[in-house]
Amino acid sequence: MEITRTQELRRIIEAGAASAMSLPEIIQEEIRGFFLSPQYGMMEEAERYYRNRSAVQGKTTRFQNRSNTKIEHPILKKLIDQKVNYLLSRPFSVEGSSPEYTKALEELFDRPFRQKVQSLGKGAVKSGIAWLAPYFENNRLQWMRLPSTEVIPLWQDAEHTRLDGYIRVYSQIVYSGREKKTVARVEFWDKTGVTKYKTQWPVTTSQGLQPDYDGSPAANQFPHFTINGKPYSWGTAPLVWAKYNEEELPLQYFLKELIDDMNWQTSLTADALRDVAKFIFVLKNYGGQGVDQFVRELQEALAIQVEADGGVEKLEPTIHIEAVTALLEKTRRDIFDFGSGVDTKDPELGNASGTAIHFRYMDLDADCASLGAQLQDTFQQMKPFLDQQLLLAGKGDFSHEGFTVTFNADLPVNETDIIQNIQASQGIVSRRTLLANHPWVTNVEAEEKALAQEKQAAMAEFGGNLFPGPTELEAGGQNGRQ
Repeated sequence: MEITRTQELRRIIEAGAASAMSLPEIIQEEIRGFFLSPQYGMMEEAERYYRNRSAVQGKTTRFQNRSNTKIEHPILKKLIDQKVNYLLSRPFSVEGSSPEYTKALEELFDRPFRQKVQSLGKGAVKSGIAWLAPYFENNRLQWMRLPSTEVIPLWQDAEHTRLDGYIRVYSQIVYSGREKKTVARVEFWDKTGVTKYKTQWPVTTSQGLQPDYDGSPAANQFPHFTINGKPYSWGTAPLVWAKYNEEELPLQYFLKELIDDMNWQTSLTADALRDVAKFIFVLKNYGGQGVDQFVRELQEALAIQVEADGGVEKLEPTIHIEAVTALLEKTRRDIFDFGSGVDTKDPELGNASGTAIHFRYMDLDADCASLGAQLQDTFQQMKPFLDQQLLLAGKGDFSHEGFTVTFNADLPVNETDIIQNIQASQGIVSRRTLLANHPWVTNVEAEEKALAQEKQAAMAEFGGNLFPGPTELEAGGQNGRQ
């Protein structure tokens, strides 16, 4: 009977020394396989392309005096940032099953947390899948973005929806005496705790993993977190994730050839334009001593000496700029088309009507809606950790309650039309729903509180005018006697 990788690891832990392979050996083999996997290669390549270093960097020339430009277009960065800013640049709102749960979650969803969610979404588009790890700092729940190239997930199912544990491997610069060196830190996380190792960097199977005691514990096994000196365990692998798509493929995977072609064609055209000045001269009965003298006379005197029937002919390359420009424009359109983005340089976009703008943003909106659905699942993965923090902080037990998150996409809209639609919808949907969709409202709770305060102030003012106080009555009586 076949067993999963996580089941094998658990079996090894339970078997101890009687197992055929030790836990460090299994972990080391998992690391080796991860670094050699296509998924790791795609993530590494996608990171390079995002940092504007594509295949054009491998462009060479066989001739020393010929141009060899390597022009990059940061178009992948533009597309990724566009998606993330469209979906996550504006604050998202949270709605709990009860007002108490909503208020408690809004306190947890502070600015640093929202920045981590934005970073998580960016990492998902860039790498195909991104990770957040919970931890405690000063008795408060925090989240750490782990690079996708550092995490080896141990999935419980083939659909990659449940996580049994994970291995994290990363490099760290340390000082040993007067020597500076790079070591590898290896962490094995499961539902009970974390086991830490260290070895040389890069990790190889020839060098075994050594327990990383970190100075104080008697062993290299640690709890998930510690509060006031007391160890705690989450009861599950402490890691949440967000996928860009079900296949966990980065955006760069779908655009690589188009980006490469755009960079190569631009670079080759630039080479040709730079080399226009390097004409091929055909000399006939040249009166000088050689080619070097010819070049010197041409550069210094702008003239050359020839025999009676001599002359100079010039061969010029033919560059079809119009054809190259048309090809580059088509490639650019294809990149935005198949990358589900909006080309803001499109000259027709500025004069488009509201309906046309919605049509232009349709692909971007659909792609970001898919990413938003993945992030909704991420928030549900976060829920046990959020509830545990609220329980430890004495806020209450909300484990049986639910919450939803609403993303406020940054779609160019006609605010007047939206406000008119909201006014027309009064009495049909709740005021809270209307406030959540109002373009000027970023915090529904704060807006409801402000409206209630304005209403109370208006009622107090109205009541004071309707029933004048004793001072006003007295003043009126004195005026009457006069």
